[in-house]
Amino acid sequence: MLRVSLLMVAVIMVQALVPPQGASAEILDPGAGGCPISTIVGGDNLVQNGDFAQGAVGFTSGLSNRGHGVYPDDANGGGFSIQTGTVVYPPFEANPYLYGRPFPGDPQRDVPPSNTYFYSNPSEANYLAGNGRVNLWTQVVAVAPNTTYNFFAYFDNLLDPVKSANGTADPLIELRVNNLSVGTTIVPKTPDRWVPIQFAFTTGNNVTSITLQIDSLTNSTFGDDFAMTQINLKQCVSGIGVAKYVFPPVAATRNGEEGFQLEYWITFRNLGANPVADIQAVDDLATVFASAEAWEVISLSSVSESGFAVLNVNPSFDGQHDLELLAANQSLAPGQRARLRLVIWVQPPPGPVVFRNVVNLVARSGNVTITDVSMPGFDPDPNHNGDPKEEDEIGATISIFSPFKYWVPVVSR
Repeated sequence: MLRVSLLMVAVIMVQALVPPQGASAEILDPGAGGCPISTIVGGDNLVQNGDFAQGAVGFTSGLSNRGHGVYPDDANGGGFSIQTGTVVYPPFEANPYLYGRPFPGDPQRDVPPSNTYFYSNPSEANYLAGNGRVNLWTQVVAVAPNTTYNFFAYFDNLLDPVKSANGTADPLIELRVNNLSVGTTIVPKTPDRWVPIQFAFTTGNNVTSITLQIDSLTNSTFGDDFAMTQINLKQCVSGIGVAKYVFPPVAATRNGEEGFQLEYWITFRNLGANPVADIQAVDDLATVFASAEAWEVISLSSVSESGFAVLNVNPSFDGQHDLELLAANQSLAPGQRARLRLVIWVQPPPGPVVFRNVVNLVARSGNVTITDVSMPGFDPDPNHNGDPKEEDEIGATISIFSPFKYWVPVVSR
């Protein structure tokens, strides 16, 4: 907010569908870097209404609820409002400087897009009442004892970095678990994007519920407008990654037709310290080769060599009617790798064409479902941090054909 108001307002608690407060519980190994090394977030989000799609329900707040789709201006005491879609404020300004937008999603943490978000605009009275701290959101969540979780949410500074006045305060956000903090995080105007803030921890013995809290410590009404959405609490579990490499095409004739043979190597790796079970890998070749004159699966086999476990392949896989590469009930022990060899015959069309191929992976770590999308190459986790779902570790494996030549992108990692 860019206009300072001296209007004092009462702090109104927003309460709806809120479970009873749980007792203080032991929280171990807190950290602000997300899940520990060699683990990823997985499973369901335990937070109720974390994307605010149901409106202002399921949480309490130290801010007053100004209503859905309302500009929570300073002149009327600030507060919060659940917004939908793209918004531009203030509505009375000829040159508005506040911009809200939907959250695009985060594939790394299996978080879908959200069109709704919480617009926060604390007043001076809010900050005075809390000695510089304002509680934005609180919820009690059921958890399991002796389990590692990641509490995270996404924030967007709503001030236009060009139009907003000099000296405006960037939001200062703090996540708390049972009143324990791992520090504050600034949400800057630039780069202008949604920012994740995280708090990983392990529950102690007999802990069955915890209190999650998000506070603003900005302590300034000159520029603290921001949005938050997709508040999550997910388990930290062992991850499994998949990579797919294609060798240069080799000219080959099949049933009297000229074409090319493409050989793919598909590598799986358990990146964590626990077994990964029920591995399923889907390869939709009908979509990949939809523009080809003809194509056919020649063979699918498991590579049996030193350093690789053997996974049983699905004998019915054809890439069109049956997309599952693996037989049922396949698993990998901690640190194990496995590799499949898939050979395709393809007859490209006369003109230039690009064949883009990915493998979609689903598995189970304990009782938690985990996923990955293949990246090009031989290693599902080139930076070796145990998380194969980072932005630069997901991408299609491609082959490019033209009437005169073909290219296979080289992966050097």
